[in-house]
Amino acid sequence: MTEALKKELVFYGSYHNDAINKLIHAVCVPLLLWTGFAMFAPLHLTQLQLAGATVDVTVAYTVCVVYILYYIYLFPAVGIITAPILAGMAYTAHQYWYLEMDNKMLILVGVHIISWVAQFIGHGKFEGRRPALFDSLLQALLTAPFFVFFEYCFFFGLFSELHHEVQRRVAVEVRKLALKQE
Repeated sequence: MTEALKKELVFYGSYHNDAINKLIHAVCVPLLLWTGFAMFAPLHLTQLQLAGATVDVTVAYTVCVVYILYYIYLFPAVGIITAPILAGMAYTAHQYWYLEMDNKMLILVGVHIISWVAQFIGHGKFEGRRPALFDSLLQALLTAPFFVFFEYCFFFGLFSELHHEVQRRVAVEVRKLALKQE
C-alpha cells in the first residue's frame, strides 16, 4: 500500500471517527452508490455483441467499471473484493427498472436525498465536523465508497495491521483538529 493511500484513509477516518456517523455512512454510502447506478441505468451508450449475446452498455455499467478499475488500481485486494459487490449493485440497479411500480425515479431521488441528509446529520450531530466533501468533492464521490468498503473489511478483521496503523494516525489527526477548533 502506498503512503498516499494511507494518508487518504487517515483523511477519511478523521472525518468519520464517531461510531454513529460511521454506521450512517456504512448504510448511506452504498445506498447513494446504488441509487446513482439506478438513475443512470436507463441511459444507454451502445450495444456490444459478445459470444452471440447482445450486451447493453449503459452509463451505470460504464461508471461501475470505472469504479472497479480505480479501486483495483488503488489497492488490489480491496478492489477485487469490491468488484463483485459493485457489479451486483449495478446489475440490480438495472433490474430495478423492470419492477412493476409507479414513480421509480421519484423513489430513487427520495432515497438519494435522504441518504445525503442523513450523512450531513451524522457529521453535524455526531461527528461535530463538516463533511469531507467540502474539502474534497472527488474524494466524496469517487473514493468515499472505497473507504466504506475498507471499513467493512476492517470490521470483518481483514487488513488488521493496516487498520491499527490507520486508527493510530486518525487519533493524532482528530486531536490536531480538536486543538484547531478550540
